[in-house]
Amino acid sequence: MERWRVANLEYNHNLITLDEAEQQIIDYFSYDMPEVIEAYRSLKDTRLKYDFLKYLVVFTSGGVYADIDTLDAKPLRYWYQSTLKPTKLMVGIDVDYNDVNWDILYNRRLTFSTKVFRSKSHHPFLAKLIARIVYTSYNSAEEIAKIDWNQAYQNVDSNDEPLIQFTSASIFTDTLFDYFNDLSNPVVHRVARTEKDLIPEQIFGPETSSIFSYKLFTLARGPTQVDDIVVMPQLTFKGPTTGYHKGDLNSQSYDSEYDDENEKDFYYYARPLHFLSWDSLVQNEKDKQLLSN
Repeated sequence: MERWRVANLEYNHNLITLDEAEQQIIDYFSYDMPEVIEAYRSLKDTRLKYDFLKYLVVFTSGGVYADIDTLDAKPLRYWYQSTLKPTKLMVGIDVDYNDVNWDILYNRRLTFSTKVFRSKSHHPFLAKLIARIVYTSYNSAEEIAKIDWNQAYQNVDSNDEPLIQFTSASIFTDTLFDYFNDLSNPVVHRVARTEKDLIPEQIFGPETSSIFSYKLFTLARGPTQVDDIVVMPQLTFKGPTTGYHKGDLNSQSYDSEYDDENEKDFYYYARPLHFLSWDSLVQNEKDKQLLSN
């Protein structure tokens, strides 16, 4: 938490408790869209509520959302900004397993991370995501109520994502692909740093006729822009495979530390540290980090 604050002194760093987040969404949605609050309150498992809350809070406030146990490896002022069209949503690739046996290990061929993401307030993608969760909570209420969520959260893929879910990475990913495919003539630009990034190796995965699918983003080494959304490579919010990270809490070191565009970890911005267990989150109420300027 201290690293996020010290590295980004020009931003407001907010640690949002569960009660504060709930009150924020009640104040915002209860008058014009009470069904959002009803859907939130209908969720019987706290883990579902946590996931839904972060989308609601970022939709209302905008900013950078980060799970409490994530490392800020690069200050926000060094994060990528598109020169083609202002970036209003930034997400990173979480899983990109280009292997013939991908479906044995993961829910999706490619998923986007919900551990760290950045958005302007009221982005239409988040509105679509919230609407889908509300719709599901209403139309599948009986089925959801029958699920043993403790058991469901133990049955996970290789990324520790529950195989049954409707508030986390799977729905986030599915909804973002749907959003991309619904856009009319969007700007599409892939920042390629090498020829290998322009022409990927053999791609494994399911057949699809969609214009926007995992095939556009797989094996990316740089940002990919679709309209006002930028998708960062897997390195950005998952970190190097070596587990290496540099820097300390001394904010004076950042200016000289991150100005070399040729560094192999140039697009490395943040990563989860997995310090916290679910039991500790239940006991302490999982705080939310939100940075806005």
